[in-house]
Amino acid sequence: MREKTGTVGQSVATAAMLTVKLDPRTKMYLLLLANAAVFLSPSLEYELLFMALIFLLYLWMGMYSLLFKILLSYSFVMAVQLLSERFLPGVWQLMFVSFAMFIRKIYPCIALGSLLIGTTKINEFMTALTRIGLSKKIIIPFAVMLRYLPVIGEDWRYIKDAMKLRGITPSMLGFIRRPLMTVECIYVPLMMAASKIADELAVASITRGIENPKQRTCYERVSFQFSDVLAAIVFTSYVAAGVWI
Repeated sequence: MREKTGTVGQSVATAAMLTVKLDPRTKMYLLLLANAAVFLSPSLEYELLFMALIFLLYLWMGMYSLLFKILLSYSFVMAVQLLSERFLPGVWQLMFVSFAMFIRKIYPCIALGSLLIGTTKINEFMTALTRIGLSKKIIIPFAVMLRYLPVIGEDWRYIKDAMKLRGITPSMLGFIRRPLMTVECIYVPLMMAASKIADELAVASITRGIENPKQRTCYERVSFQFSDVLAAIVFTSYVAAGVWI
C-alpha cells in the first residue's frame, strides 16, 4: 500500500515538474501576437496550426480542464461552419457561416486571453506591468478587469441555478420557447450584479492601497525564464512565417 502511495506521489511530482509557469509579460506578448495572426492569417490551415500551438501551450502549462472546454467549444464552432456550408440554403447559410467564421477568427485571442486570466494572479499582473513602466492609469483598469471577469462568471453560475428552479433553461432552446422571460432572467440579475461587483472591487482596491505612489512589492517571483523565451520564439516565428507567406 505504501509503495502504491509512493508511486502516485512520484507521478504527481513528475507531472508538476513537466508543467511551466510563464511570466505575465510573456502571456501578454503572446496575446498581441494572436491579434496579429488573426489579421494576417493566409489560410484556414494556418489558423488550425496556430490553434494547435495554443493547445500545446495549455498542455505545457498544465491547464487541462480549461483546455478541454476551449477545445470543445472550438470544435463546435468549426462544426457549425462546416455543416452550414454543406446543408443550409441561401440566407441561412450566409448567416450561420458568417457568424461561425467571425467566432473562429477571434478564437486564438479568446483562448490566450482565457489563459492569461486563468493563470495570472492580480499581484503578479500589476508587478509585471509596473516593471514594463506603464502608468497606473493603465495598470489599475487592467487589474480590476482581471478580477472582475471571474466574479461575473461565478454570479452567472448562480443565475443559471436560479433559472432552473423556475423552469427556465439558459440556452438557445429556452430562448426560443420563452424569449422575454429568458432575457429578463439573464440581463436584469447580471446588470445588478455587475454594478454591485464594480463598487465592491473599487472599495477593496482602495483599501489595499492600489493608489499608493510607492513601488509595489510582490511575494510571487515575476521574472523571465527559459520557458518564456522558448514560447516567445516559437509563436513569433510562426506569426512571422504567416507574414512571409
